[in-house]
Amino acid sequence: MIVPHRGLAASKTRLAPVLSPAERGQLAAGLLERVLRVAREAIPDVVVISPSAALAPLVEATGARLTVQRGLGLNEGLEQARAAAVAEEVTALLVLHGDLPLLSPDDVAALAAAVPATRGVAIAPDRAGTGTNGLGLRPASILRFAFGTGSRAAHEAAAAEEGLPAVIVERPGLAFDLDTPDDLERWLARRVPA
Repeated sequence: MIVPHRGLAASKTRLAPVLSPAERGQLAAGLLERVLRVAREAIPDVVVISPSAALAPLVEATGARLTVQRGLGLNEGLEQARAAAVAEEVTALLVLHGDLPLLSPDDVAALAAAVPATRGVAIAPDRAGTGTNGLGLRPASILRFAFGTGSRAAHEAAAAEEGLPAVIVERPGLAFDLDTPDDLERWLARRVPA
């Protein structure tokens, strides 16, 4: 499994209206640590790809591995990590974002189980249904990464172009990512007992 991350200093910039830089870094660290620990319960081999070497202590404390990204950009980093996975003869690949506060091991297992047995794609959309919070590929080398605005449609279109089955995995733990002040408010409301 690959978990891309921008690094703590560059994370959660859309929360700048409500959180200080230190608070955003602390939140990003907590989210990433939790996602890595949860992911490793379901998939033992987890690699974080990031331009930030400073993530090493956090990543290694969870039992995951850090690969420092050479270039810039989310999709470029994922291609670098995928190339390493293919070189290690990984047959199926999962990509999961590091800001999923409701993620459970069952969510990770469901995404992995949804990847078609011989050849295909599993897509876990975000809550809005337009982004991609999780992606599963078999074999690992298929499908170009298209993370960014409208990534769900882009991944579905890329799968269709290659004649690949695409399974949609809709689970609250995979769908809820924490990006905006509204997301933060929803998450905090869930954490406060009624």
